[in-house]
Order: sequence, then structure tokens, then C-alpha cells
Amino acid sequence: MIKFVPVPINEHDLILGKDFNSRFAKEMKEYYKPFVKKKRDIQVAKETWEYAVADSIDGATWVGSGHNVADVKTTNADIDVKGLSTNDIKNHKTTEASFLQNNKQATDGFVKLFESKDYKSLKEMFVDPLLKKHEGTNNLHLLSVIREKDTKKVYYCLLRVEDIALSDSDFIAQMSMNGKRSVSMPMIDPVYGDTYLYIPKRRLELRLNCKGLEPFLVYSHTY
Repeated sequence: MIKFVPVPINEHDLILGKDFNSRFAKEMKEYYKPFVKKKRDIQVAKETWEYAVADSIDGATWVGSGHNVADVKTTNADIDVKGLSTNDIKNHKTTEASFLQNNKQATDGFVKLFESKDYKSLKEMFVDPLLKKHEGTNNLHLLSVIREKDTKKVYYCLLRVEDIALSDSDFIAQMSMNGKRSVSMPMIDPVYGDTYLYIPKRRLELRLNCKGLEPFLVYSHTY
């Protein structure tokens, strides 16, 4: 099984390189320029974060095609880049990031599995394919870029994707209903965020708890 574990800031250089923070800020400000020049609200596409991360690490390559887990490959790690936002970095969780979607099929019985709380089958439908996608990755990390809307500040944190000794039965035992539209999955410490199956969109999602992650957050720049 896997778990998302925050990486201490003093270990970031091993994955991102020494000058990542300043280089990333410089790259992003180049993308902002056309919007700033015309005094428009800055719009950033998903790929923009990925490009900027790839261009801020020596020897890195952008590989984000939508079919791979990794968006950026480096000599030391594969990196999945997520662009998130929050109104208040100290008090609110982030918006959601998808890390696996199961496209709707009329005959897969998904709704019945959810209604009957068949967690075993839901795990097989969503979590097992995610684990399969992770096979063959190199030291996979998740780089979450978080925009604070109220201040227009940009932060980031690094999460390591760790293999943990958790049996299928124990994983399923820790799954639970979260309101009427999602099922919680035990893939991150609740102090740091939530991983869950969001029923309406048929996908696994991640939200980060900025308050819990405060010791692991790096301020990058203001947009």
C-alpha cells in the first residue's frame, strides 16, 4: 500500500536541487507577465506548473501527458505536480486534486457498490489501478503548489509516496463514509490532509491541510 508523507524542507535539495525556489519563482513570473501587462486576473493552466517545475531543475524532463503518474522526471525522482489553492493558508484546506479517475461505465455497478458500502470492491476499482500506475516509477514524489487567494502568495510542499506494510483487509477496515458523497481512504495522515473517493466525479482526490503542513511549506513568491 502507499501513503503520502511530507518531506522536511531540509531534504528538498536532494529532490529539487539547490536553487529550485528562486528558479521556480522566476519561471512562474514569466508566465504571469502577459496577464500583468494587460492588468488581467492571472490564469494558470495545469501544465504551466509542470513546465515551470521541469525548467527549474537541472536535467529534468517534462513528461506530463495525462497518461503517466509523473509529470516531471529527474535523475533522482519522478514528480507528480499538483496546482492547488486556498483562501487562507493557515486556516483552510486546499481545493481538491485528482490522482485517479475511473470513467463512467453503465454496467460496472459503481453506484450499487457505494450504496451497499462494498469497500472491498471500491478499493479494487479505484485504489488497485492507482497502485498499478505507480509500478515502475522512480522515487515518486508529489509536489503541491498552493496559491493563497487572499494574499496572492504561492507556497509549495513536497510529499514522498511511500510503500507501507498495510494489508488489504486493514486498508479496507480504515475506509469510511465521509458524508453522502465521498469515501475516506487511509493514504495520508489526517493531520496533513484527506484522501478520498469522490462519488459524483468517480475519482480519487486529495486535499491538503495547510495548518498541519505548515512546518513543511515553503514560501516561493507572490503573483
